[in-house]
Amino acid sequence: MILPGISGSFILLLLGQYVYMMDAISRLDIVVILVFMAGAIIGLLSFANLLSWLFKHFEMLTLASLAGFMFGSLNKVWPWKNTLSTYMDKHGVETPLTQQNILPSADASLPVALLLLAFGLLLVLGLEKASERKNGAKA
Repeated sequence: MILPGISGSFILLLLGQYVYMMDAISRLDIVVILVFMAGAIIGLLSFANLLSWLFKHFEMLTLASLAGFMFGSLNKVWPWKNTLSTYMDKHGVETPLTQQNILPSADASLPVALLLLAFGLLLVLGLEKASERKNGAKA
């Protein structure tokens, strides 16, 4: 849950527990909620300590691995896809089974995507510049 691009909801979906947890929250099942919270806190602290240790001992290898995970996940989050085949899920909803990534066309979503890309890039560069100024002022 502390890695970029991986949310707690997505992890629950992968484990098949999203509906169960949402049901427990709607019923206010305190035991299930507390067990989940305890597991989340223990897992978060354990993984944060592991990442800290990995950065201290293997900084470049850890950065390369995390960058690889993020780069590898781009295939899943790529918004422009062509659906090749579908299936009916247990609720009778047609769901994509296989999809192929395609290049964006000149529809209405492309300018918005390019604008958000530019905004994200400028935000990262601005934060990096602000960090350099702040660290330069301390030195």
